[in-house]
Amino acid sequence: MDALQKRRLYGAITGHALIDLYTPILPIMLPALISSMGLSYFLAGLIVTVFNVVSSVTQPFVGLYSDRHDWRPSTALCVFIGSVGICLVALTGNYAAIICLVTGAAIGHALFHPTAMNHVFRVCPPHKLGLYNSIFTTSGSISYALGPLIAGAMISFWGLPSIIWLVIPGIVGSAWLYRGERLARTQTPDTAVKETPRVKRVKKTGRYWWLPAGLVVTICSLRAWGYTSMVTYLPTLLILGNGGFTTLETSVIVTVMLLCGVVGQVAGGVLSDRYGRKKMLVFGLVSALPFFCAIFLFTGPLMYIGIFSYAFFASFCYVTSVTMTQELLPGSVSFASGLTLGFSMGVGGIGAALTGYMADSMGSLTDAMFLMIIPIAACPIIALFVRYREDDEEVMIDLKV
Repeated sequence: MDALQKRRLYGAITGHALIDLYTPILPIMLPALISSMGLSYFLAGLIVTVFNVVSSVTQPFVGLYSDRHDWRPSTALCVFIGSVGICLVALTGNYAAIICLVTGAAIGHALFHPTAMNHVFRVCPPHKLGLYNSIFTTSGSISYALGPLIAGAMISFWGLPSIIWLVIPGIVGSAWLYRGERLARTQTPDTAVKETPRVKRVKKTGRYWWLPAGLVVTICSLRAWGYTSMVTYLPTLLILGNGGFTTLETSVIVTVMLLCGVVGQVAGGVLSDRYGRKKMLVFGLVSALPFFCAIFLFTGPLMYIGIFSYAFFASFCYVTSVTMTQELLPGSVSFASGLTLGFSMGVGGIGAALTGYMADSMGSLTDAMFLMIIPIAACPIIALFVRYREDDEEVMIDLKV
């Protein structure tokens, strides 16, 4: 890669790290919002659901429009909107205002992810697509993991309103990204960013594999239901449930859990390049199931092992599924990214709200969360029916992406 390709790649990675710092702050704020505003589990979970659903509905359309019209929104503006919207929730005591703020932040996230993912796909070598997708997703996942720890510490020592100070990295980062975008626009055509030639393996029919891609997106959605419910309600379960944990202790547990997910993403992406996408997808999904059960069947060290190991294997198959969808829909990379990064997470957000509703109806958050074993167990079964064989007869063609 030349210097301009690297600048585009580093901008996408940095922007992803910045914008994903703010998403996990919402679940950490939920216990304080429940206590101060008297919210039910359903209304509290609905805050996260609105964010995920708005982002999910917007992302595929943004990706599809970008693919057809070669339109790319400003990643700097996306980071600015996403960070400011989330942080202002800490100063708002009105539920309707909170919903409006998270809706605006969700739009910023929805515009960012397909655009940045397309940048990565355009400039990285095809034989290292899984690796570079892992680096991109890991940059966001690391900040996603650190967000609860930072927010939990600030809430513990200075209260919920102190979260507003977290807007500073978003503003500074968006200014830096804007400077890079202006620099890229000033390049002459001869020095403009060159895209890595796309030579891709596809079936002789030359058609997109919509059915297999749809199955992978279904797997992503069911996986997101279980994982999003865990991230959303685990702090509430530990703080307001029978665990008796403090906000700071809970934020440490959630941070370690998300960091384990980061390691899982890297491992899954790298190993899928070496051993095959489908094999690693099935392996990760099957391995996640027993550790999810351990979270609710044990206490103490075994519960911690269950939390951290479940996060590892649930994330292990995440990058693999994203890369599989991109390769199954090679002419619609932004759309494919919007489906896996957006639509599936929206389904996960709706599932999280459903989990909260079940907790209110059953009178037990623990029992409602354990029911997530149903979508989690369905994932590896569906994965077995995905037609994705690296050893099938293929031809090499050039693709315009």
